[in-house]
Amino acid sequence: MSNKRSRSTFRRLPGLRKGWLDRFESRLKGIRGSWKSLRGTKASAISDSHDSVHSFVLAPYRLLGEHVNLLLPRFSQLEKQLLRANLKVAFPAYVAFLMLFPSLGGAVVFASTLLVGLLLGATLATTLALAFALGLSCLLVIFVILYVYPSMQADTRKRILDEELPYVASHMAVLSRAGLPPERILRSLTNVEAAGIRSVAAEEAANMDRDVHFMGLDVISAIERRMKLSPSKRFIDFLDGFVSVARTGGDLTNYFLTSAKAFMDSARIAARQLVETLGGLAEAYVSMMVVFPLLIIVMLSIMNMIGGSLAGFSTLLIMQMVTYLAIPMLALIMLLLLDSVMPPR
Repeated sequence: MSNKRSRSTFRRLPGLRKGWLDRFESRLKGIRGSWKSLRGTKASAISDSHDSVHSFVLAPYRLLGEHVNLLLPRFSQLEKQLLRANLKVAFPAYVAFLMLFPSLGGAVVFASTLLVGLLLGATLATTLALAFALGLSCLLVIFVILYVYPSMQADTRKRILDEELPYVASHMAVLSRAGLPPERILRSLTNVEAAGIRSVAAEEAANMDRDVHFMGLDVISAIERRMKLSPSKRFIDFLDGFVSVARTGGDLTNYFLTSAKAFMDSARIAARQLVETLGGLAEAYVSMMVVFPLLIIVMLSIMNMIGGSLAGFSTLLIMQMVTYLAIPMLALIMLLLLDSVMPPR
């Protein structure tokens, strides 16, 4: 009896295994489907947000139309900075954005200040003068920020690209040693961007690959076109050597290895200089932010106890100015110096 049960169980085993595998496969497909739908939802959300930002930037150009073309010659330098910053905005659209939104900001601040002043009971002349000053200040601040933003982006891309050059040259040397043609080497650079880490070299390679596949240019012409728009002088020199060696039929592997070694040596020298600069900034920070405030506060406290004044100002007022104005301004200056010295990553 037991032998019959064991035989029947053994016969049912393949069916049970097949049913269990089918159920597991269906669940796995359901998980994959939900994951794909989730990824599709995220992608659609990202594309929707990108479209909304794009529409927001293009709205002033749609409003002003061809009237912006009269102002384009005055902003010739801005066009170069837009291309170097790799901002996906047309030059006329950005100029329209630059003209309209500072004006709107200044008008809003002017109207708000005028309304608040009249509600508080100030005189019309005083309110108009204050509203005009604040509105003009807001207009100028927004205009300067929007005008300088492409240059700041181009400078950031330059610093990141200079930092990536040793690794880019090493990556290209490995692929060249493997026998890949220049087109495949450039296309491989578009995939070097890691998760959560921006790669300007990948952006530059993607632009070259786009020129090759969508604009019909050859690799050399695409590289030469991108050399005119790159923000980094070192990257331009590297691409110039790449083009020269490729045209003359030289050894690309040897060129990439030599360039990588030179970039590594430059990076070591820059690291030593950075350490020395940071040491000097640390000494300046201790002097300006620790010793100087303590010395001034102690000296002014003693003068306040004696009852003296300094240049006709009370010592208490000078202490408040040092505490609430001088120290924050010095801290801001130190932060700007550190931001200009430190590498972007």
